Amino acid sequence: MNFYVKSFLVIFAIALVIFGAHSLMSANPAFSLIKMYAFIAAATFASVSALKFAHQVAANQIALVYLATMMVKMGLAIVIFPQLIDDSLRLSKLQLLEFLVPYFLFLGLEALVVVKWLNKPEVEA
Repeated sequence: MNFYVKSFLVIFAIALVIFGAHSLMSANPAFSLIKMYAFIAAATFASVSALKFAHQVAANQIALVYLATMMVKMGLAIVIFPQLIDDSLRLSKLQLLEFLVPYFLFLGLEALVVVKWLNKPEVEA
């Protein structure tokens, strides 16, 4: 199976499971859960795709690409969810955690992909 199709399906399945659990546990979320999980899943897929491309082109630069995609993802999160930094809303710690926990779960998934590729032995031609 194509790497990108497989990655998309895995990320989508994980997002769907976590979204289902989150929607059952959260009675009144501060963020639209569908919007939040769509963003996190799409950003994770874009990051993993960029990391795969970087691994094929310049495997020794994959850590820098990971850091760059992580920074872009954080910036986009602030643009798409301005409630995260808006002082007038005064989000509670629980409301912030409702965003941060899934965000960091998917960030961990990306990190596992990078570690897997970095630990893969290089084959000399």
